[in-house]
Amino acid sequence: MIGFLLKKFFYDLWDNFFSIMILNFGFLISLSLAFVLPPLLPAAISLVLFALLIFWLFLYLCTAAAALGEVSDYRRIRLADLLANIKSAFVPAAFLFTAAALVFFVLRFTVPLYLSMGSLAGTAAAFFSCWLCLFFAGAIQFYPAVYYRLGKRPLKCLKKCAVIFLDNTAFSIFALILNGIMTVLIIPCPCWPLLYLDEALRLRLFKYDWLDAQAAEQNSSRYDPDWRRTKIPWGELLADEREKTGNRSWKSFIFPWKE
Repeated sequence: MIGFLLKKFFYDLWDNFFSIMILNFGFLISLSLAFVLPPLLPAAISLVLFALLIFWLFLYLCTAAAALGEVSDYRRIRLADLLANIKSAFVPAAFLFTAAALVFFVLRFTVPLYLSMGSLAGTAAAFFSCWLCLFFAGAIQFYPAVYYRLGKRPLKCLKKCAVIFLDNTAFSIFALILNGIMTVLIIPCPCWPLLYLDEALRLRLFKYDWLDAQAAEQNSSRYDPDWRRTKIPWGELLADEREKTGNRSWKSFIFPWKE
């Protein structure tokens, strides 16, 4: 499943490369403004402006996430869709802004406070806080995709993110590491991770649709107690997706007009 996910992600990224890079460029401009403009103003105004610009970054990313969902569904990004998605992006943007502020507060102030205690209890509390932030980051990364695909209810979406992370821990940690590499080590391209996360969630949902069908066949509203150890028939579940995605040669990527 991971192999096909990476393949589909690469194909969709390549087919929409310029549109996605324009989205990334818009984010970079917004990020630059957030760190260039506030220092030029008085302290009080500077702080307010910085907070507003950071919120705009989250609003921008959530708007982009909705548009990138169209790419996952084999459609194209349209400017009209971006403008229409801004209004619906306010709720997830506010939620992510609050979550990021909370994580920043814990890592910047709470963890150093625990470590300054110089006791075993303080060290344990700092260690636990760091792991809690890691868990939160691993779960919250799916939030925009979950919000747009599984219902626009903020707290319920958070619960679903936690369930996805706990049920697919290795899968989620791999996504977190890969997205960190794409965002930081290559160039700041947050729309690449957003596309990958939407692709990952979209394909992962086939698993739960299949489990629901299995539960329905057993006339039960619950999964079998051993469902976590059930071998998911990914080959069968992703057959249509593989057909839609197809196979390409490297020549077709570089010289598509020769195909």
